[in-house]
Amino acid sequence: MYSAGYIVIAIVDFAVLVWAIRLCKQYPSNALYLATIPLTLLWFDNFTVGLGSTLGEGDFLKGMNTVRFLAHYIALPMTFIAIGAMARQVGFAWARPKAVMGAFCLLATCFIAHDLWLFASATFYPSCFADTLRYTTYVAEFTACGADATIGSGTRIAPIPAITLSNMLIIFGIFLWVRIGWRWLTLGTVVAMAFFAAPYSLSGGFIGNIGEPIISIAIVATAAHISKTFRPD
Repeated sequence: MYSAGYIVIAIVDFAVLVWAIRLCKQYPSNALYLATIPLTLLWFDNFTVGLGSTLGEGDFLKGMNTVRFLAHYIALPMTFIAIGAMARQVGFAWARPKAVMGAFCLLATCFIAHDLWLFASATFYPSCFADTLRYTTYVAEFTACGADATIGSGTRIAPIPAITLSNMLIIFGIFLWVRIGWRWLTLGTVVAMAFFAAPYSLSGGFIGNIGEPIISIAIVATAAHISKTFRPD
């Protein structure tokens, strides 16, 4: 059941990617390009989890999981830079100084470097939930594969970049709501966060992943609206 659900989410993610690429061609801008980058392999993340139990444990599945982890750690922080690019394009005075854009770039770089550093020293462990199988860096009680799994083994890599980004999107969305009447970034992020807040033990992360295409649509739609309405930076 869950495996099929992840495949469905992967299909939705891929459809959002195709839509975003088309928007990039219609309304080319740095903001929209940056907002699209995190979508490049988002579908692959869910596809890997959905296909895991079919493939079974082994190096091939480990390789797929390595790609999904690296894609997440490298691509997601690009959205921080997209926020800065959108703010400049709209014309917010606080976003005009180059130092501000530099700060967004530095924040993204720090998150990438931190997570890659943790991931480089981490070990993969099989992770099971219902009918799904994947590899993760930490063995939790509710994702242990078999009685011989050592609960608590591995390294927890907290989703600090994702949490920080969600809050920044809400704040920036409020700025846009007040300035140009665009409310969808704030509302879309709040709805997505409601899914993200679901305990991992409840569905093995499935409910949280439903929020990914929702927040992605909100970000891309916002970047496209700004690129259509304001002259590209």
